[in-house]
Amino acid sequence: MSWLYALRLGRWGVAGFSALAFAFTLLNTVGFYRIAGHTAAERAAFARSITVLAGQFTVLLAPPLRPDTVGGYIEFRAYGALAIMVAVWALAAAAGAVRADEERGLVEAVLATGVSRADAIAARFLAFAACAVVMTSAAALGFIIGVDRSQDSVDAAGLLGATVLLTGLALCCYSLTLLVCQLASARFATAAAGVVLLALFLTNSLSRTIDALKAWRWLSPFHYYEQSRPLAPGGVFDVRATEVLFGIAVVAALAAALAFAFRDLGSPLVRPPVRARRPSHHASGVPFWRLPIVRGLYDRRFGLLVWMAGFAALAALFVVLTKEIVKPLLDLAALQPLFNSIIKGDIYPSFLSFIWFAFGQLLIAGYAITQVGRWAAEDGDGRLELTLGQPMSRSAVVAERALVLAVGTLAIAAAGGLAVAVQAQREGIGLSSGRVVIASLLLVPFAAFFGALGSLLAARIPRATVGVLGGFAFVSYFIMQLAPIFKWPAWVEDISPFHLYGQPLSSGVDGVGLAIMIAVAVFGFVGSALLLERRDVGA
Repeated sequence: MSWLYALRLGRWGVAGFSALAFAFTLLNTVGFYRIAGHTAAERAAFARSITVLAGQFTVLLAPPLRPDTVGGYIEFRAYGALAIMVAVWALAAAAGAVRADEERGLVEAVLATGVSRADAIAARFLAFAACAVVMTSAAALGFIIGVDRSQDSVDAAGLLGATVLLTGLALCCYSLTLLVCQLASARFATAAAGVVLLALFLTNSLSRTIDALKAWRWLSPFHYYEQSRPLAPGGVFDVRATEVLFGIAVVAALAAALAFAFRDLGSPLVRPPVRARRPSHHASGVPFWRLPIVRGLYDRRFGLLVWMAGFAALAALFVVLTKEIVKPLLDLAALQPLFNSIIKGDIYPSFLSFIWFAFGQLLIAGYAITQVGRWAAEDGDGRLELTLGQPMSRSAVVAERALVLAVGTLAIAAAGGLAVAVQAQREGIGLSSGRVVIASLLLVPFAAFFGALGSLLAARIPRATVGVLGGFAFVSYFIMQLAPIFKWPAWVEDISPFHLYGQPLSSGVDGVGLAIMIAVAVFGFVGSALLLERRDVGA
C-alpha cells in the first residue's frame, strides 16, 4: 500500500482536525488578551487566580506554568485540551484503518495486489504521521496569528517543541490503538482501544491526587507528554521523555505489524475457545426476538455492559474527588467571584454538576458517536442491505436505531446516576434524589441530539459521518467554554448541546434547552428517514 493512498483515505480527518486545532489555539490566544489584562499587575492577579483554581483540578489537568504569559496560558489551556483531541483522533483513525477498512474489503484488496502486511501497516503509520504533522502545525499557526505582537513575541524554539510533543503523543495513541485492534475482534476493537487510552489518561491524571497510582503512571504516554513545558517562559523540553514517547509509538507499531502478520483478516490475534454447537438454519421461536429493540440491544450487549460499568465507576470516583476538591476551595476567598459566576445553588451539588456531569456528557457524546459510526459502517459492509431484505422499511430502520440508542443511553445514565446517589450518601454529601434522576434522564435527549445529527449524515454522506460529527462535538464543547470570554450572543451558545443540557443537578431542568434538544432529535431522525428513502444503499 502506498502511503499516499493511505494519506488520501485520511484526508477528511486531517482537514477537519487541523481546522479545529487552528481555530482552538487562535481563539484561546486572542481570549488571553481579553481576560488576562494588559498591565503586569492585572496579569499577576490573573495568574494567581488561574494557579489556585488549577491546583485544585490537577485530577484532570496538569498545573500551569507561568499562566501570566501567553505561552504559559496557551500551553495549559489549549495544548492540554489538544492532547485529548489528538488521542480521540488517533483512536478513530487507527480503528478505522484496521477494522473498518477490513469490513469494507479495502485491506483485502490492498493485500491482493502483493503488498505485504508489514508494508501496509508501515504505510498507514507514515500517512498518519504526515497528517499529525499537518494538524499540529495548524495548531502552532493559530497561536502565531493570535499573538499580539505589540505585547508579546513568539518563542520559535518553544513552539517547535510543543509541536513535536503533540505529534509524538498522536503517534503514540495511534500505534497503541493499532496494537489493541489486532488483539480484539472487529465488534469490540474500538471500544477496547478506547478503554485502554482512557485508562492510561486517568492513570496519569489521577496519580496527582491518588498516591497509589504514582507507581504506575510511567505506563502512560500522557505522563511523558507532560514532562515538557516548552511554551512557558522558563519551561523545559525534556528530551528523554520525548524519546520515550516516540519509542512507545515505534515499538507499538512494530508489535501491531507482527500481530497483523499472524492473524486472519476479520479475526483477532487471540480467539477465545467457543463451545461447539450443532449448526441450525431455523429461526428462533422465542417471541421477544421479534422485537426490534431487543435485537439491537442484544447485538450490542457486551459493549453496553462495558459502558455501564465504566460510567458507574467514574461517577463514583468523581463524587469522592468532589469532596476532596471542594473542602480546600471553600477557604479561598479569592475564588468566591468565580464560584458566583459558574456555580449556582448549594456548593457540593453545583460543583458535582460542574465537573462530573460535564465530563459525563463527553462520555455520552462519545457513546452516541460510536453508535452513529456503526450505522454508517452498515451502509458499506452489507448489513444494511441484509436488514432491508428482511423485508424492513427504511423508516423502520431509522426508528429502531433511535430507540436502541435511547434505551442504551438510559441504561448507561441509570448506572451512573445510581453510582452517584450511593457514593454521595457514603461521603455525606446531600443530594436531591429527584435532581439526580432528572440529571441522568436528560442525558437521553442529549445523546439523541448527536444521534439525530449523525443519522442525517449517515443517510447522506456515510463515509464522512464520524469525522463530521466528531468535529461538531468538539466545536460545540469549545463554544460553551469560549462564548463567555468573547461575549457571544445566546443563540451561539444554544448551538451547543452541552449548553442546552444545563446544570440540572443544581439548577433544575432548562425547559428551553430540553425543548431544543427534543426538537432537533425528532426532526433529525425524521429527516434522515426521508433522505435514506431517496439514496441507494452504498452510494
